[in-house]
Amino acid sequence: MNRRTFLRSVGVIGAVGTSGCAAQLNPVAETPTPELTPTPEPPATRAGTALTGMYPGGPNREDAIANLGLYTEWLDQPPAVAVVFVDGLIPDGAKQGFVEGPLTDIWNAGHVPMITWQPFAQAKQQTSETVERAIAAGEHDDHLSSWATLLEAWARPYGDRTRGRRFYFRPAHEMNGSWFPWSAVDSSRIDTTVTPALNGSGSANGSGGESPAAGTPEDYVEMWRRLYDAFGRTDLDATNVQWVWAVNADEVGGIRMERYYPGDEYADWVGLDGFNFGGSQSYSRWRTPEELFDPMLGRLRELTDKPVTLTEFATSSFTGSKGDGEYRPARKAEWIEAAYEYVAANDIKMTCWFNVDKSGTDEADWAVFGGERGTEQASVSGTEYAAYAAYNRTVSGDDFLGALPDYPPLLTDAEFAGTF
Repeated sequence: MNRRTFLRSVGVIGAVGTSGCAAQLNPVAETPTPELTPTPEPPATRAGTALTGMYPGGPNREDAIANLGLYTEWLDQPPAVAVVFVDGLIPDGAKQGFVEGPLTDIWNAGHVPMITWQPFAQAKQQTSETVERAIAAGEHDDHLSSWATLLEAWARPYGDRTRGRRFYFRPAHEMNGSWFPWSAVDSSRIDTTVTPALNGSGSANGSGGESPAAGTPEDYVEMWRRLYDAFGRTDLDATNVQWVWAVNADEVGGIRMERYYPGDEYADWVGLDGFNFGGSQSYSRWRTPEELFDPMLGRLRELTDKPVTLTEFATSSFTGSKGDGEYRPARKAEWIEAAYEYVAANDIKMTCWFNVDKSGTDEADWAVFGGERGTEQASVSGTEYAAYAAYNRTVSGDDFLGALPDYPPLLTDAEFAGTF
């Protein structure tokens, strides 16, 4: 199972929770409303390179939260951001269950959630290849409205009387690939294996590639703006939600990512997803952070001056080429150090490590803690875990910012907005 199929399957943090099954997500459970207390004066915005973040995997909701706790204990500080996935076109009970369950669990564990909102139908494989067109045309306005209302109630339970919660919102990510229905390529008829393009574009001239069976970049833009406008009819503001428009580092399908950009007034951050597969796949080779990110990062910088985040990134330890090689954790450790040097040198303001080991097509040993391999055995809560000391050493330093455990909003407004 490849990474994209895995994420299609799990929906929310490692749990098959957005299927509409009330028993799984407990959508009728009473979630305690945060106590109405004055918010303390915010601390000074910290100087630093980037916010820390991670995707904790699963395989279920409880395991994901436990993983976050172990990860925090290992680092001796809570990551600022925890990535979570949810399907957008699901029954209201499942939406409520996600908000009251995984989303609240992440916040209570001391992390700002990054909601990756995927416009999948309840039966994912039945999602239309023109789902973005349908959303843009208003066919799913009830879903957009219910999400906006639920997340407003979650983030602002007492309105203006006190500071509430906050979240990053990353809708319809990796649209410049060929594996999701909201791309302008018919993903139902294209192998989801991501073959990296040398120049960051899936075609010689980087244009064209639309399928008549799929939506268009223009449909995608209108979908994004309609979703944004639905949230705009609530009282959510930039201290509650930051919008993250995230592309894949390797462009697949021949449609340039710039055509999907909704405009500066509709996005707060721009994100990059990128993975160094090393020699783990038949098509892949070892790539440095510069080789992986430079082409698309340069184009993002030309497109906008919004802060940049690595919303999903990781490296394998498998060297060699075309699946013929060996696992070398020491080389992965070197890549980790180089990646964070790259983050600092390129003014990237948030980094979210994809901390899951998977096997098969489009998968590798991504984890830096709790996976199959590491450069050391770390003792956490009395148990030994494979871990990469280079990651711990880097993100635990003063240059990388975790959450503020003694400040209820978890980050200052400037940190939340990437202006530090």
